Amino acid sequence: MNIKLTLPDNSIKEYPSGTTLLEVSKDFAGNYSNPIVEGVFQGIGTDLQKPLLEDGTVDFILRDTEEGMRVYVRSLLFLFLVAIKELRPEVKIEARNSLGSALFCEITNGITLSNYDLKALETYMKELVAESEPIVYQHINKKAAEKLLCERHEEDRLELLQTVPDDQVLTCYSLKGHREYFFGPMLPDCGYLKLFELINYENGIVINYPETGEMDELDVFIDSPKLNKMFHEMEEWSTMIRCNTVAKLNRIIKEGNARGIIQVAEALHEKKIAAIADEITQNGKDVHLVLIAGPSSSGKTTFAQRLSIQLIVNGLRPVPISMDDYYQERRKTPRKPDGSYDFECVEAIDLELFNDHLKRLLAGETVKIPKYNFRTGLREYRGRELTLNEKSVLIVEGIHGLNERISAVVPAENKLKVYISALTPMSLDDYNRIQTTDMRLLRRMVRDSQFRSHDALMTLKLWEDVRRGEEKYIFPFQEEADIIFNTTLVYEFAVLKKYAEPLLRSVPVTEDVYTNAQRLLDLLSHVTPLDKELIPNNSILREFVGGSAFKEAL
Repeated sequence: MNIKLTLPDNSIKEYPSGTTLLEVSKDFAGNYSNPIVEGVFQGIGTDLQKPLLEDGTVDFILRDTEEGMRVYVRSLLFLFLVAIKELRPEVKIEARNSLGSALFCEITNGITLSNYDLKALETYMKELVAESEPIVYQHINKKAAEKLLCERHEEDRLELLQTVPDDQVLTCYSLKGHREYFFGPMLPDCGYLKLFELINYENGIVINYPETGEMDELDVFIDSPKLNKMFHEMEEWSTMIRCNTVAKLNRIIKEGNARGIIQVAEALHEKKIAAIADEITQNGKDVHLVLIAGPSSSGKTTFAQRLSIQLIVNGLRPVPISMDDYYQERRKTPRKPDGSYDFECVEAIDLELFNDHLKRLLAGETVKIPKYNFRTGLREYRGRELTLNEKSVLIVEGIHGLNERISAVVPAENKLKVYISALTPMSLDDYNRIQTTDMRLLRRMVRDSQFRSHDALMTLKLWEDVRRGEEKYIFPFQEEADIIFNTTLVYEFAVLKKYAEPLLRSVPVTEDVYTNAQRLLDLLSHVTPLDKELIPNNSILREFVGGSAFKEAL
């Protein structure tokens, strides 16, 4: 029996029923400069080893895409875990967080591995790569999966399995006889994983891998100690309150204890924001400028408002000014290679004027503050004048806040750079993390729908450009921050679910981003929903779901 497949070139071809996407991909591999690492069937991202049993539309995902690199890293982690189980089975590993183009894995049972140990692990892994050791795609029913997890005493995974329908067939993978379940497709064999290195790092191991699409050489691992410290703090705190996995969050909600976890999470934010305000006002400090920067949907606006309140409590006078009002006039705005305006580059800001105003304000002069008219592309002066006194603190929010060029005229002792991000500690289990970028994308999608009349389709289509700008203009400067504030709330995944699911379901199957929408729906399917009514109106999460006490400022 044959099936008819509509292929990437829009041709229709018959294949025997049971043909895998990997076999189909061989007919198209020569059309691409990068390897095919994942299939798409009927708009849904699918393992290349999946057999096709019905007519449908086929497409492919390449390694040099964000989703393609997810497949690469997921498979690389599996290879590393198998090496650990083969050579050092007494070592317990948990995948923690990304550090640039590297993955930090913590050793959770206190064992220390030497550089010699890492070399042995790396050599073994490279042997499997050289042999193109198969990563075997397997099916398992729910009952068999429960039995396996019971034998392995993996309570969180077993509890998470309860969100899966009883009749659903699950996908698992086997490498050298070791079976694991991963939330997402894997590579067909280890031969794809040619570039990586293992590095001893703190209480664990960093797996360094190439940047997206760059497979000719491995970049030098660049440490991010401030960012990693913040990840560790959040991991330890969420573990302490027993809410570091989706299964634990689901249990808290089902047992009626959601109010408590919300209050504790919000109290942590308030405590940390108050501590930042205290640092600004402590004896011997002379801080009159606070620069707040962070990627999209990190909660910068609400953070700035809450920090301002704490500064007032401490007897200071916060004065907000917008970096957006210092955009170059349209005729001077830099352009991208395609001729469109580049509003995200630092040169899009009139650096000379902004620094001049900072210098004069901090010297006690009165300055006329502009208002940028985005419709005309001109700066306008509408009578706003500012004069600072010894109690004034300028609060400036903008994506370039950490870039020293923005505030070069202000001495370091007179300013504080704050980096805001949503570094989620939440994971599905020891090896399957919920990525920070996914959480921010869900936040942005919900906010765009609530306040900007954008549907999920538009948000998803714009996301690639947003991420490109972050990688270029924000992330390279994050270690320049004096303080990193994590805006993640351990319970927010459950609140966002209620809003994001209907938005994601509205994305048409004919759109390229439908694959991403379905991936996010699959992720959300594992969490129990939580209503927003319990969330205080000054919560950072209110910036996205509505009902914020700061809505006038938003």
